[in-house]
Amino acid sequence: MREILDFIIQTLLAELIVVVAGFLLANYILTYVDKRRFGGWKALVTRQGKTLVERPISPHKAKELLQEPADLVVFLKGVVSSYETINCDLWDEGQKIGLLRIDKTQRTFTVDLDKNPPGKGGSRL
Repeated sequence: MREILDFIIQTLLAELIVVVAGFLLANYILTYVDKRRFGGWKALVTRQGKTLVERPISPHKAKELLQEPADLVVFLKGVVSSYETINCDLWDEGQKIGLLRIDKTQRTFTVDLDKNPPGKGGSRL
């Protein structure tokens, strides 16, 4: 009976080690893949050809931003807010007029403040 109990305990311990090692290896591989796919992205804010802000974006955040355009718009408006208020929809109209450029080869999100349309006036709530 003692031998059976020892065998069960050893087997459970071995399985636990295999599961933990497998989880850690899979997590390492997924992190490596995400760093390769989404690493190196930057948010740029430019005015008159000069870069005002060059903010690196973590691979995790870049993955989120690329998967959800609404998150990208909020993120970029936060980056720009120290310099100017965006006066149009950054995603649709902003891309059409060149206010927002997404360069997947250079891995940059660029907001060109020279392309920001004039404010529409009125009260701000």
